[in-house]
Amino acid sequence: MPSFLAKGCALILSLAFAITPTFAQDCVLTVPPNPLSATGLATPYILNGCNQIDFSNQGVFVEAAIFDPATSTITVYNPLVVNQGMKAGTDFIAPVPATVPAGATVGIWFGTNAATLTLAGSTQGCVNGLGNSIFGQFAHCNGDVFMKTAQAAVTAGKLQVPPPGTGTGGTCPTVRDFRVVDMDQSDNVDTTYLLIGGNKLAQNTPANAAANPTAEELTNGSDNALINDFLAPALGCTSFTVSSVTAPSGKTASLATNELQANSFPSTFGGGPALVPLNDDFAVINTNGVITQSLQKTNLYRAGVGQPQAANIAGASGTAYCKSYAISGIFIAQQQGLFTGKTSPAPAVANNLFTFMAQRFAASFGPVPALGCTTIFGIQNPVTLTTDAAGVVTAATINTAPLQSILAGQIKPTNTAAAATTATAAATSVSSAQATQVFGHGTGQVRHKGGNNSGFKFNQGNFTRKRIGRYHRRREGVVAVY
Repeated sequence: MPSFLAKGCALILSLAFAITPTFAQDCVLTVPPNPLSATGLATPYILNGCNQIDFSNQGVFVEAAIFDPATSTITVYNPLVVNQGMKAGTDFIAPVPATVPAGATVGIWFGTNAATLTLAGSTQGCVNGLGNSIFGQFAHCNGDVFMKTAQAAVTAGKLQVPPPGTGTGGTCPTVRDFRVVDMDQSDNVDTTYLLIGGNKLAQNTPANAAANPTAEELTNGSDNALINDFLAPALGCTSFTVSSVTAPSGKTASLATNELQANSFPSTFGGGPALVPLNDDFAVINTNGVITQSLQKTNLYRAGVGQPQAANIAGASGTAYCKSYAISGIFIAQQQGLFTGKTSPAPAVANNLFTFMAQRFAASFGPVPALGCTTIFGIQNPVTLTTDAAGVVTAATINTAPLQSILAGQIKPTNTAAAATTATAAATSVSSAQATQVFGHGTGQVRHKGGNNSGFKFNQGNFTRKRIGRYHRRREGVVAVY
């Protein structure tokens, strides 16, 4: 079946890691005709290979941002995803109309709780990865164009983006803040849907939410949702939100607005903003369990979320990223008292916000297929986790001494093969206009965000990455998972 991925001569670094793949569900999503139009946005996307009803393991989520140059405003519209064969009225509530003003620029982003997502259908202007190597859980249609257009409006003083503000621990975090990123930053979306009576899907509009107060809220386990729904409230921060007819309150945060805010107010924690590196597991190329790094694929991912292109390998260095990322463990340890009293995004993984953040950092900082920071710097994982009989993390200790030494440059890289920063090559910029159709999903994709009943297991300093549970939010007395 067709997917559309940017095609070109990929720059592959000369390193490879043999790993054991973990397989989960692979989804194929059919994009409707004219997806950037009002009609296209309000046309359901059709899901094959996965079951949208089983949202915590297989759900797919679509998020569109619309920039109106006449008013210099952004609105968000979340198109509905339904299973192949579902019928309006019986299996889902028909989507509400979308509004796309004349001259507006539309970008669409995708996320999934399954293993991988491949787009099919009307995919012109969409980017799913590079060649036969898909990103995994992420894709976009016209996202690069939207981000360039919106950022130009911000630079011109037309589009107003609020500052992140100040909360506990200093400046409020953005999605490009090393204090709160993980192994695959800037992934997935803020979209929520409703599951009514266990079998009917609907957009989470104000009307649908009011009419169905006991419906489950289907959500995508994303970095955006973690920051907007858990970290920001815990730290006394307020997320940047815009109008949306498909959000229950009429306003929502989004991937696009999160990235715009992060671009407008660059984080200085860790030495500068966090940008997708070569060792991001969505940006590497996985060939039957052998991982190689690709500057071209990394830049494709960056373009889709409005991040600057890396001119060369050093500009996307995984070693530099790991050095800066050390501040995350320090920050989490500093906030232990505050985070311990806050709700866990995933109770099946960790029992509070601190233990959740600790295990997330431990897994991300660990060996490939994570960022490989422990290998690069030749240290043991600085996090010790305690789990109960069900595997839920109930306590964590973060040894910040090696992290402080890494950040200060006192512990230097020891594994040049893992670092791979000595090679040099020119970056190849590939836009969505160069996207082409190829066949297949790609094989051996290793995914890290899936089911709702597992977590991380600590074993003699090594972390075995299992499928991560969806984050959980309580709505009207019903526990929803995302």
